[in-house]
Amino acid sequence: MRSLKFDVVKQTWSEISKYDREISLPPDFELDLYKKLFDRFHPGPYYYYIFNVFEAKMEFVSPEVTSVIGYKPEDFSPDLVVHNIHPEDQDRFVQYEQKVTDFFTQLPSNKIPYYKVHYDYRLRCANNCYKWILQQVSTIQSSDDGGVIRVLGVHTDISFLKTEATPSGLSFIGLDGEPSFYDVLLPYDRQEVNSPLSIREKEIVNLMLSGQKSEEIANVLKLSIHTIKTHRKNIFRKTECKTLTELGAKIIKQGWI
Repeated sequence: MRSLKFDVVKQTWSEISKYDREISLPPDFELDLYKKLFDRFHPGPYYYYIFNVFEAKMEFVSPEVTSVIGYKPEDFSPDLVVHNIHPEDQDRFVQYEQKVTDFFTQLPSNKIPYYKVHYDYRLRCANNCYKWILQQVSTIQSSDDGGVIRVLGVHTDISFLKTEATPSGLSFIGLDGEPSFYDVLLPYDRQEVNSPLSIREKEIVNLMLSGQKSEEIANVLKLSIHTIKTHRKNIFRKTECKTLTELGAKIIKQGWI
């Protein structure tokens, strides 16, 4: 069962990466530059890591991992994390990660570095006790087509903040002026969401949110410009939105795509 859950999450990560094996991606990181990002994360006992999304492996883990959860940096891996998440939090972890993939897949590629993923779960430490871990992740390398290649993650021990075993929702925190989307998924939300949009309308919305104009969408989908304009009109009517920005925010919040 545990291996199955890791395989599901690993497949989700491969989908978000859109990775091309022909691309050379040497991990020649200047970590000192990325330490500036830590001002964006909450203070407290923490460790940080660089995760290669497509290969589903850690490329760097800070030594603080040992003082926080007891594992050596060389032993800390995605497989270890997934297998040591509290049984009551495992399904939620899988659901949240799938939603993260949906979010970044429909996000314009130039916006990807400006969002931080934020949620928590219980993680079993080396001494077999559980700690509440706040996971915050930002993209530090992406491809031209919007594939997430590498992320910088921070795990913070927030056990002292938890008075009861109540997990938080999944949030996407906008950086540098981008809008935030809080509690996009809550712990007990159903994964299936009824969308007012048809399959074709969802396809058009994704192209609209990627910045393509009606003429470009018509060319991509091999449809007439009149048909695309009719679809756009119906999309705004069904979602009760007036602008593309409002549409994007509502689509993400409601999980309609």
